[in-house]
Amino acid sequence: MVEISITEILLASQKGDLNAFQTLVETHQRYAFSLAARFLGNNEDAHDITQETFIKIWKHLPTFDFRCKFTTWMYRIVINLCRDRNKKLNRQNKLLDPGSPENTAVPRTTPINLEDENIKKELATIITAFAGELPPKQQAVFILRDLQDQSVTEVSRILGISKNSVKSNLSHARQNIRNKLQQLEKKTEK
Repeated sequence: MVEISITEILLASQKGDLNAFQTLVETHQRYAFSLAARFLGNNEDAHDITQETFIKIWKHLPTFDFRCKFTTWMYRIVINLCRDRNKKLNRQNKLLDPGSPENTAVPRTTPINLEDENIKKELATIITAFAGELPPKQQAVFILRDLQDQSVTEVSRILGISKNSVKSNLSHARQNIRNKLQQLEKKTEK
């Protein structure tokens, strides 16, 4: 079986080759979905964002800059769509009930048994919920770097910020999450 490079797939897709574009989607949709799911914490919304991502990619494929990695471009689209979705949901929540405090994911407050096999899953769920409460730039950096395992350089490219800004935002994000974990630990001790 002959492997086709991403560049060849992109060039063919730019010329309107639907089979090439289908290959592009099949190759990258899992990554787009994973990132969207981590941002939104909801698989249904993540599926919607993944579809919107590839619609946007199809529409803007003629303007793709080959000096950029495709995944960097795709991740930037996913993140922007997730941010837009979150802003829209926040506006809707405020319009529906302007007097209520913002709804945030509240992790369990029962003590965690360290012997429990599910501790890693539970801790990951709690950290992901806390990541959802971070300011947008910190959230994006934390998810890309710590949850998606992207390099500092790649995060810098995806978000269009300096490496120092990535490191600074990551440090603040980790500290915010650490503080929330300590607060949660104090609640469970009571």
